[in-house]
Amino acid sequence: MIIGEWLRRLWYLANRRRFERSLFEEMEAHREMMGEPRRFGNTLRLREESRDVWGWNWLDDLRRQTQYAIRGLRREPTFAVTATLTLALGIATSTTVFSIADAELWKPLPFPNPKQLVAIYSRGMREGASNDGVSGADLLECFQRMNERFLEWGWSDGFPLIPPTEEAVAGMLKGTRRAPDDTVVERFVPGNARATVRDIAVNAVMAGCRPGFLPVVLAAVEAMHHPEINLRMCTVSTGAHAPLFVVNGPVAGKLGVNAGSCALGNAGPGGLSFPNVAIGRAVRLALMNVGGAYPGILDQDTIGSPAKFSMVLAENERESPWEPYHVEKGFRAEESTVTCFYGHSLIEIADLESETAEALINTISLRVAGIGQTIFIPYYPVILLSPAHAEIFSRDGWAKNDIRQYLHLHCAITAERYRKSKSLAMGPARKWIEAADSNAMIRLFERPERIDVVVAGGASGKSAAYLGLFPKPYPVKG
Repeated sequence: MIIGEWLRRLWYLANRRRFERSLFEEMEAHREMMGEPRRFGNTLRLREESRDVWGWNWLDDLRRQTQYAIRGLRREPTFAVTATLTLALGIATSTTVFSIADAELWKPLPFPNPKQLVAIYSRGMREGASNDGVSGADLLECFQRMNERFLEWGWSDGFPLIPPTEEAVAGMLKGTRRAPDDTVVERFVPGNARATVRDIAVNAVMAGCRPGFLPVVLAAVEAMHHPEINLRMCTVSTGAHAPLFVVNGPVAGKLGVNAGSCALGNAGPGGLSFPNVAIGRAVRLALMNVGGAYPGILDQDTIGSPAKFSMVLAENERESPWEPYHVEKGFRAEESTVTCFYGHSLIEIADLESETAEALINTISLRVAGIGQTIFIPYYPVILLSPAHAEIFSRDGWAKNDIRQYLHLHCAITAERYRKSKSLAMGPARKWIEAADSNAMIRLFERPERIDVVVAGGASGKSAAYLGLFPKPYPVKG
């Protein structure tokens, strides 16, 4: 059957003209016999159908196109040659590109499952963890598996982490002039591991920091280890201790560290507080992964606090009526610093009605007295004064020292209340309280110079206070 059909088609090709003439004569005879030509149908359509049965139309089309091309080459040889060369070069180039791509990019990978195209390499960060890779069928699956594994190992704060690949860490290290192996702190509390610039950079990558943030993160880690801050007690305590970092100087504006509305909030539209969140998160991850302050292991916090995720802001120097905090502490205005207030109990001080410094300071003292304590070691408050409240004090001629002295004198409780509260430390140094008159006032903040005032926040008449331990600004190094 197949051979017979091929022979018939070959005969048609060899006798095409005779076949066409015979077909035309046969059709005309049928038309005449039918009497009504319209009933016979469309002769052109019938001819095409006959050709499909007897021959290869595609071969006939190729023959006609070849003849047309030869005639065109004879008439316009220059144009024909140019067009032919252009097409030939285009086809050759495309063929070469796809041949290379097929050979190099799409060849089977030397893995058991070549469909798993994505792999993230991570370095073991704790004893017993081996160098390992995380693979997945695509980037999303790889990313999810990495985060699940890091969460299982305790390296995560619970939010998705950025993969700390060698390339990402190398890019982060470009944000500082310090060598990767330089020591940031010799003993990172509480685990006492040596912390290098590279160690901190790895955690900064996971936190989502940009390279420019790294010098601030390094300064924050150093400030947190200020000798007078009992960091070991803070990190392993049953209390909800967390570091509050205040950034001063030109670096705050350069990096976009938020000093206004929602400075201690989430990023928001336009990444409003993104630098704040990322820098604080990097420090928290370093506390865990370098310092060993893992929740439930060394960190024995009774309830916990969301403040442990991140608390970073810049002082609102532009709207402050006083000199910046770091200048007050002996630095030049053109220098950049990070100060750590390691403590607890962030509270809001809302006062939208007071129009004088005397009325406003009374509100502040009532709120701050509520968080004052003398258990174990004395904590001192940092008053995060909104620009609106700072303007009232400045207008009435009050300086920061006036605020400190007032809080020192008026944040107090009676000796009777003091003695009844078992949460307040007595100790040998305060033996005299046992014999004091019941109505005698015991000051909660004995040293006014340790009460700090920082202008921060937006335009509303709402300030805040936070209890911290012996802060000291640390310079931001490049």
